[in-house]
Amino acid sequence: MKNFIVRLLFLFIVGCASTSNASDEASNKAKQFNKVSDKGVVYIYRPNRLFAAALSTKIKINGLDAGGTGPGTFFRWELKPDRYSFAAFSQESSAVIQLDVKVNHHYFIRQDERLGLNGNRPTLTEINEDSAIKEMQKLKLLISAYKN
Repeated sequence: MKNFIVRLLFLFIVGCASTSNASDEASNKAKQFNKVSDKGVVYIYRPNRLFAAALSTKIKINGLDAGGTGPGTFFRWELKPDRYSFAAFSQESSAVIQLDVKVNHHYFIRQDERLGLNGNRPTLTEINEDSAIKEMQKLKLLISAYKN
């Protein structure tokens, strides 16, 4: 029992580490969903769900740290045309999705959390633009460590 409590406390402490929120102005501008003529725009968003609410999930792009998501948050990147690998990591598992990013296109990836044995298990799913825009209206933009 003591081991379980120590693990739970560790998950809570590690999971509470988060990425900084962008300003409301930047968040609202990102939710205008403007396209970029010489780059593709990729969004990873995590709906505001009760499960794993205290846990942050690490995100990497092509193996480089981008930050961590929490419930009700999203990242936005303007990326040069190329093939990109997006990964979500928890203590227990990871999920990866690859995109061929093209200029003047939007890409939406929804990150969800599933119950695992010792914590959360992230999933990544490419979502169509109309559905993603509806789901993202109340979410907050995060400041990413990834620069392209």
